[in-house]
Amino acid sequence: MDSLKAIQVFVSIAEHGSLSQAAEHLNYSRAMVSRYLDHLEHTFSVRLFQRNTRKISLTPAGEKALRYCENILQQQALLTELAAHEQQTGTIRLTCGLFLYQMGLNECLRAFKQQYPQVQFEIILTENTVDLIEGQADLALRITQKVADGLIARPVFTIESVFCAHPDYLKQHPPLIHPRQLIQYDCITHQSSSQFWSMLDQQQQPQNYPLNSTFRSNEVNALYDMCIHAQGIAMLPRHLVQNDISGGQLTALFSEFTAPDLTLSLVYASRQHLPKMIQQCIVFLTENLSFYLNK
Repeated sequence: MDSLKAIQVFVSIAEHGSLSQAAEHLNYSRAMVSRYLDHLEHTFSVRLFQRNTRKISLTPAGEKALRYCENILQQQALLTELAAHEQQTGTIRLTCGLFLYQMGLNECLRAFKQQYPQVQFEIILTENTVDLIEGQADLALRITQKVADGLIARPVFTIESVFCAHPDYLKQHPPLIHPRQLIQYDCITHQSSSQFWSMLDQQQQPQNYPLNSTFRSNEVNALYDMCIHAQGIAMLPRHLVQNDISGGQLTALFSEFTAPDLTLSLVYASRQHLPKMIQQCIVFLTENLSFYLNK
């Protein structure tokens, strides 16, 4: 049996002076209260109460045991209070790319901290895939279709991509009509897709087109910088370049083709025993991040 519950029953019997009243107070049956008391007396090999048909009273050993048991319950209450406090406070370590942070995560985290000012953040900005266990990270935002075994990925946003180039670059080269011509042009590519780009035609049929990758990076902002300075053709998040396209600083390409959507997921290691503050952060990001990313 649970010895801590047995201690609670013992203290309640001493407070109420009756097994029946203790049972009513604890919402246990009288038989259950009696079994808990028997368990405690058997565990410590001592008689805690003198009992007769009319009343119950503590033995000398029971009086001494009561002081110890009351102290145990007090310490348990302090530990419970401490655990509750620790669940609501502390530091959340989150890893993501600089682009995602600047794209709207920064505003979302500020909104979260307005509601939970006691929570601190440590943000690891990297495009590399951080091992959450070895890197001691609580959460990661990743553009990925799948994650390693043992990790949980919760989709939070869909990222659309667009093929684009600076008008000056396009003026210096023959007209770019079809994606199969890309092998003849300077392509600005992410390291994860530097060999070819996948595109969907109007029938939503996928096709891979080989590239002449002349600049590669794992950082989206670096790709954007090269593209806006007329260094080649890039596939970039529409959210990042939509104002440039509207303003004429960049030209969208391949109107009859689209890039497959990318899924932005919130990744974490386990659902079990997550501190309350991390659970709150997961719920907040899931419910609110898309709003800030769409601004």
